[in-house]
Amino acid sequence: MKKVLIVFGSRYGTTENTSKMISDALSSKNLEVNLVNIKDMEPSVEGYDGVLIGTGIKISMWTKRIKKFVKKHKRIFNNRNFKFGFFISCGTACKKEDVNEAIEKYIKSKMSKIGVTYDLCDAFGAIYDFSETSLLSNMAKKMMKEGLIDDGWEKIEDISYDLRDVNQIQKFSENFASIL
Repeated sequence: MKKVLIVFGSRYGTTENTSKMISDALSSKNLEVNLVNIKDMEPSVEGYDGVLIGTGIKISMWTKRIKKFVKKHKRIFNNRNFKFGFFISCGTACKKEDVNEAIEKYIKSKMSKIGVTYDLCDAFGAIYDFSETSLLSNMAKKMMKEGLIDDGWEKIEDISYDLRDVNQIQKFSENFASIL
């Protein structure tokens, strides 16, 4: 059985939830999956047939620990014996017509700047959680609501909005499984 490592950095839970969806999809393809939150530990990439890394985007930046992890393991990622994929969760990718822009801005340009190559990448939308149990600060909620209003939303309630394309996440997972 082939083994896959998924390492993620999540600020408010979207990337963690997306990583779990990818893990479930890969497990259903008879792959052994190890899912690691970079906040809990920095895993070794040795012994895996595939490695996926995911991060949230905030103010155009990856999570600090994911950025540090990618830079630290740059040589391994470029001289690897495994398939390597990268994904992001961000508000820019909530609309299908903006996904390529998000990939270019937050994956391709940043990976190029670091000097890391990958086999597969994608950008997924975000979950905007305005509920009372949200991990977002009141200031962050206010700024996100203003951004959604600027995007044409007329009414925003204090609930959670999942703006990810579940089919896109499933297809990414299937594509990664197929290249293993």
